[in-house]
Amino acid sequence: MNRNIKENDSNIEKDNRSYNKWNQARRLEFIDFRLSCDGRINRKDLVDFFSISVPQASLDLSKYQEMVENSDPPRTNLKYDRHSKVYVRTDDFKPLFPNVCSPQSYLNDLLNYAQGDLNQSRNFFGFIPNVALATFCPPQRNINSEVLFNIVNAIRTHKAVHIAYRSLKTINPADHLVAPHGLAFDGLRWHVRAYCYDHHGFRDYVLSRIVHCAIPEILAPDDRFPDPLGNGFREVGTSAEDDKEWNEFIDLILKANPDLPESARRVVEFDYGMEENGTVCYPCRRALLFYVLQWLRLTKADAALPPEQRLIVLDNESEVYRRLAGGN
Repeated sequence: MNRNIKENDSNIEKDNRSYNKWNQARRLEFIDFRLSCDGRINRKDLVDFFSISVPQASLDLSKYQEMVENSDPPRTNLKYDRHSKVYVRTDDFKPLFPNVCSPQSYLNDLLNYAQGDLNQSRNFFGFIPNVALATFCPPQRNINSEVLFNIVNAIRTHKAVHIAYRSLKTINPADHLVAPHGLAFDGLRWHVRAYCYDHHGFRDYVLSRIVHCAIPEILAPDDRFPDPLGNGFREVGTSAEDDKEWNEFIDLILKANPDLPESARRVVEFDYGMEENGTVCYPCRRALLFYVLQWLRLTKADAALPPEQRLIVLDNESEVYRRLAGGN
C-alpha cells in the first residue's frame, strides 16, 4: 500500500479516536448534568440526544460509574431503580463536572433558552421549569457577518481597516481608519475597541452601526500627527498594549445602600456574597467604567433613586468618579 495512504489512514484513525473521546466526554457531562438537575437519567436520554446506540449508552453509564467510584472521595452518584427503570441520583451525589452543573451555569443556560439563544447542541435540559423574564431582552441587532469577521480577522492579524460608521451625530456613514484590538459587551450592545487614526485615540464603536468593513490588508502602524500644543509631532502606539484605559482596572467596592433598614442590608450583603466587612470588590476595565456604572445604577444621577431601587452603592465613590473623569 502507498505510504502516503497509510499515513492518511493513520491520521484519520487518530482523528476519529479524538472525536469519539471528545464525544464521550460530552456525554459524561450530559449524564452528570441530568443527574444533578433532574435527579434521573436513562439510556434513552443519551440515545435520543446524541443519536448513539443503546449499547454505547450503556458503556457511557458504566464509564460514569467507574469515574465516580474512583473519584475523591469515592461515591456512587447514581443507582438503577428497577421499578421506574431509570438511574436515579443518590444521597451522596456530587457532580463530576461542577462547572457544567453549577447554579450559575444552569441559570445562564435557562436564560439563553428563554430568550431563544440556546443552541440545541448545548441544551442539556430534560425538565424545563416555567420561565418569565422581567428584564428587557437585548434586541437582535442587525450585525453584518462580513463586518464582524473582518473585524475579528483584523484583531487576530493586528491590521488596520477602513470602516463606514453610522453615529448619532451624522446622517450618512463616515469613513474611519481604525486598528481594532478587542470586543466589549455593555449588557445591551457589542462594541469594537479600536484606535482611530482620524481622532488620534482609542474609541468604542457600536458593532451594529458599522455598515461596512474592508478586508484587512495592512499591518496597523503607529500614528504620527501634529502635537495640538505645537510641540512638533506626536507618535503613539495603536495596539492593545498601548490602550491604557483598556488595560487599567479599577476596583469598584460595593456595599449595601446604608439608607436601607439593617435587615434589608443583611439580605443584600448575603445576596451579593459580601465579605464580613460588608463589601465586595468588582474589578472593571477603565474603558468600560461608564457602561458598568450605568448598568449597576451607580451614576451620580442614580443617587436620587429611593434605596429600594438602588440596593448597592460605591464604598469608594469619590475615587471611582475621579477615575471616570480621567484622573488618577
